[in-house]
Amino acid sequence: MAQEREIATRVASLGELLEIVAAIRAIAASQMQQSLRSLDAIRRYSETIRQALSDAATLLPADSLPAPEPEPSKSGLIVFCAEHGLCGAFNERPLRVAEQASAERKGGITLIVVGSRGGQICRERGMRPDLAMPTATHCAGVTGAARRIATEVYRMFSERRITGLEVVYTRNAGSQFSTIERRRLLPLEMPKVETRTLAAPPLINLRPRRLFDDIVGEYFFAALENAAMQSFFSENSTRFRTMEAAHQNIRDKSAELTKLARRVRQDAVTTEILDLIAGSAALTPE
Repeated sequence: MAQEREIATRVASLGELLEIVAAIRAIAASQMQQSLRSLDAIRRYSETIRQALSDAATLLPADSLPAPEPEPSKSGLIVFCAEHGLCGAFNERPLRVAEQASAERKGGITLIVVGSRGGQICRERGMRPDLAMPTATHCAGVTGAARRIATEVYRMFSERRITGLEVVYTRNAGSQFSTIERRRLLPLEMPKVETRTLAAPPLINLRPRRLFDDIVGEYFFAALENAAMQSFFSENSTRFRTMEAAHQNIRDKSAELTKLARRVRQDAVTTEILDLIAGSAALTPE
């Protein structure tokens, strides 16, 4: 009876755990769907800004267009990681890229880790990020998180702490496999200037140079927001798959314990019947 009660307790505990895992899985699935829609909107916005930047460049004198800059001497690296756990080895690959980048620069790199869980793992490995920032815990907060990151980056540029910036993030196209993207954000890689025949010249209220610089800022932010949203989607995609596997494992374990409980109960009943038969035989006179 003691073993039967113990098994029943374990089955009940697994049932409670199954409910928690199912809830986390449902939340991750919801965040994935929302971030997919946001990624589509960000893609359209980025394309609009890219075209606007190309059009604004045509308003500038040919000799004032920004020339390709050499490799920056003071480089910064933004690494997007997870805010919370329960997402498997999601943080391993971007942090490995950060370690490689730091080794290439012989430690002369300004490391910005975005994501509380990633920052913790980073410090456990002996890496000391120059700046660790939390990231969004829900889809609606990604844009705000990207703005806070952009503010810190602008401050570093104004203080001449960095002259270039790269970003590392996980990109997931909706399949089980994800890739690690490493892109240069600053100095900006200018889109190709396209000459378009317009019915009427654009009506602007700013000087061409001021307009161009403002759109450059939007172009940078669009690239940063895209990286943040891609990482957010990939984090929740990884968490969903992790919880899906855990959900199946818990169900399998619960089914095994239920079968064991039946066998234990059957053995107990059989033992009781045999005891009754043996007792009855002992009381029967020969």
